[in-house]
Amino acid sequence: MALDEATRARLSRMVQAHGYERRDEPFQLTSGRWSHDYVDAKHAIATGAALREASQAVIDVVAQPFDSVGGPTMGADALAHGVALLSGSTWFSVRKEPKGHGRHSWIEGARLVSGDRVVMVEDVVSTGGSLLQAAERIKDLGIEIVAATALLDRSPAVSERFAQVGIPWLPLLTWADLEIEPL
Repeated sequence: MALDEATRARLSRMVQAHGYERRDEPFQLTSGRWSHDYVDAKHAIATGAALREASQAVIDVVAQPFDSVGGPTMGADALAHGVALLSGSTWFSVRKEPKGHGRHSWIEGARLVSGDRVVMVEDVVSTGGSLLQAAERIKDLGIEIVAATALLDRSPAVSERFAQVGIPWLPLLTWADLEIEPL
C-alpha cells in the first residue's frame, strides 16, 4: 500500500530538515558508491515524535498483519523498536556476525520461529544489500517475510533486487521525494 501524500510530504520535510546535507566533495557510501548527498536517517528520526511518525508510516504502508519487525543492526534498530511499540509486535536485530558467546546467535531480540511473519526494515538503502543479507538469515529459519521497507530508498535498482527474491518492497521515501540524484 502506498503512503498518502500528506504523510510522504511530512516525512520528506523531516528528513530534509534533520537528516540531509549536500556535500561539496563526494563521499563513499557503505555500498561503495559515491554521492554528494548525505542522509543520516538515524538523526532524522532521533526524536520521539519523528520516530513515531516514521514508525506509524511503516505500519500503514505494510497494511497487513505481522508478528515481528527488524533488520540489520543499527540501521533497523530505531524503526524496529518504534514499529514494535506502536503495533504490539516484537522486534529483532540481525547481527553482521554471530554473537561470540552464549547462544552464538545471528538474531537478537525476539526469538523468531518458523511460521512467524516479519517485516524487514532499514533506515537508508542504496543497493539493498545489507537488508537482503539480513532477510536471508531470517528466511533460513523458515520465517515468512511479508514486506521490506526503508525510510529512504536511494536507487531504482533496490526494488528490482527485492522483486527477484519475491519480497514486496515498500519504501516510505525515495530519492525523488528528497529531490536528490538516484544511485
